[in-house]
Amino acid sequence: MRVLFAMDLLDGKCVRLTRGDYSQAKVYGEDPILMIEQMVNKGARDFHIVDLNGAKEGRPRHLEIIKAIRERVPGYMEVGGGVRTKEIVEIYKDLGVDGVVIGTKALIDPEFLPSVKGIGDITLSLDILNGKPMIMGWKKESGKDLEEIIKFAEECEVNYLLVTAIERDGTLSGPDFEVLSRVIGSTRIPVIGSGGVRTLEDVKLLLDMGAYGVVVGKAIYEGKIRIEEVTRFFSEN
Repeated sequence: MRVLFAMDLLDGKCVRLTRGDYSQAKVYGEDPILMIEQMVNKGARDFHIVDLNGAKEGRPRHLEIIKAIRERVPGYMEVGGGVRTKEIVEIYKDLGVDGVVIGTKALIDPEFLPSVKGIGDITLSLDILNGKPMIMGWKKESGKDLEEIIKFAEECEVNYLLVTAIERDGTLSGPDFEVLSRVIGSTRIPVIGSGGVRTLEDVKLLLDMGAYGVVVGKAIYEGKIRIEEVTRFFSEN
């Protein structure tokens, strides 16, 4: 399993949101680069970075910070947030980013995913609210059902599916195991679980379910999970 430690960037700071609500942004650090260095020193290798300003504006706003983070991350790094053009995907590839996370654009423009195939890893973001895939910053229903999107992702040969339970994101209430099990059981694409992870036991359960990866965010920043215990568990198993 790949554990991706999450860092959300907003106005140059490290923050976490609750259910994607910008008004509930909690600042965990004024210097994201320093925080990355500290996390790496504790054993973190792989990271999931989101440009929240980019998600709102549809263009990257933290390229210099992301470049500096990439230089310090020893393992895999993916970036999301407002990736809506092929040019942005290419920019991240040039920065050395391993993969990009694409959500809304992929679901409203069926030609987009095929156009970026092969430019690094492509992760399709499936953001679920009450069983329905959402778009536009989790505010609007996509009009597509889960199975339809999964089939489309397979046809486009995306590398990963990132499944986020919106109602649980940033709440430390536990993942939506039901939805994740449904997705894992219906596709050959590796699935990354996100939203609500609160304990190492949650991580272990996702591993047992067959998840390829998991995104861990607020639980790290709030001290519910220690990076050292995650890395120790996977080094011993």
